[in-house]
Amino acid sequence: MSQQNTNTDTNGNKKELTFAEKFGKKKSFSSTQVDKENINKTNNDLNMNDQNNNNNNINLSNINKKAVDPQKRALAQYIYLVRGVDAGRNAWYYVLVERLKVQLFLKALNDEIIHLEKYGKILYSAYGDEPPANVTQAIKDEYGIS
Repeated sequence: MSQQNTNTDTNGNKKELTFAEKFGKKKSFSSTQVDKENINKTNNDLNMNDQNNNNNNINLSNINKKAVDPQKRALAQYIYLVRGVDAGRNAWYYVLVERLKVQLFLKALNDEIIHLEKYGKILYSAYGDEPPANVTQAIKDEYGIS
């Protein structure tokens, strides 16, 4: 018998480990825990850099970011910025297109009139030539777009 599957009891006798003893003590983790560990590691690295004065230009932008939902990150590839004219005024739309409708959506962009809601969900929209920077940043943060 291998040493990994046995343990000694209080009398020094070898005993077979139970399933729970073998596998129950493994550390579990989630993406949130991994992100927190990375943040803590980054904070420790920053503290060391501050102490050693080796790095005066530290990028703090990634430290306090909220973890992105993996499902939303997967949907990021289906977000499109559409510019057009609505009621005679320039308008823009961020559209989350349904995966199965992407090809139809791309073809419909060449049409004179398009009903965006048929192809997915309109996340943000407004009149104007370009979306404001805060809306673009909100999309990037929510869907993990870099």
